[in-house]
Amino acid sequence: MSTEPTPNRPAPVILVIGATGNQGGAVVDALLRTGAWTVRALTRDPAGRAARALAKRGVTIAAGDMDDAGSLKGAISGAYGVFSVQNSRTAGRSGEVRQGRNVIDAAEAAGSRHLVYTSVGGAERVRGIPHFDTKWEIEQHLRTTGLTWTILRPTTFTSVFTLRGASVGLSMMAAALGPTKTLQTIAVPDIGVFARLAFERPEQFAGQALELAGDELTIAQIAQTLRGAGRRIRYTRLPKPLLKLAGPEAKMLFWFGETGYAADIPALRRIHPGLLTLDQWLTQPQD
Repeated sequence: MSTEPTPNRPAPVILVIGATGNQGGAVVDALLRTGAWTVRALTRDPAGRAARALAKRGVTIAAGDMDDAGSLKGAISGAYGVFSVQNSRTAGRSGEVRQGRNVIDAAEAAGSRHLVYTSVGGAERVRGIPHFDTKWEIEQHLRTTGLTWTILRPTTFTSVFTLRGASVGLSMMAAALGPTKTLQTIAVPDIGVFARLAFERPEQFAGQALELAGDELTIAQIAQTLRGAGRRIRYTRLPKPLLKLAGPEAKMLFWFGETGYAADIPALRRIHPGLLTLDQWLTQPQD
């Protein structure tokens, strides 16, 4: 079914969860660029600065909380689709699962036509990594519903390499991956593009789980790319046993070295030719 607006039919509504965050914000950007959608943002603080900034861009603001199923159903009411993302760092692991299930159940109850959920690359292939396990649990719940869905599984965000402490992170990854194993990365704006495409082309993306990456580099190549873009970065390959000091997330680092992400970048680029490499992302204006 076409989702294009017509003179007699307004642009269909997409409710974006996390619209003031990285992934949700990228989805808002991607949807607004086309002018084909009415974008509705869920927020616990409709009067807040972030919500007001979205409203100035033409986004409809819906008050709601992922821990309040009733408010979710109201926010989703009348929406063609829902973009859903949760964060275990802010909600805790049990809270992330609860919120993810709440959004899914509310979308089904409200009659949403399509839910796009962002999980994590490799969620279906590895157990024991806490924030992978929570997302896999949400994925499994989504599959039990009657919703039309698409799952996006991003790999490592390119933005992590520009955060404070990036050198420490690279040192830990260098210990896990060694000199030749590569790490796949994805620019967050491209997550927004794939979410938009899933809503635009339900016949192509319904029932699909896509692992997302736009680049694949060794740690040395990542550091070289960062330095070439004027970023000050230093790293050293730590002794591998020290990785255990990372606590529950240590298994993710070891998994990076043993197996790791498996996105089909050439196939993704056929869907989205503008898919960004790390170098291309670094040359774009950064907020």
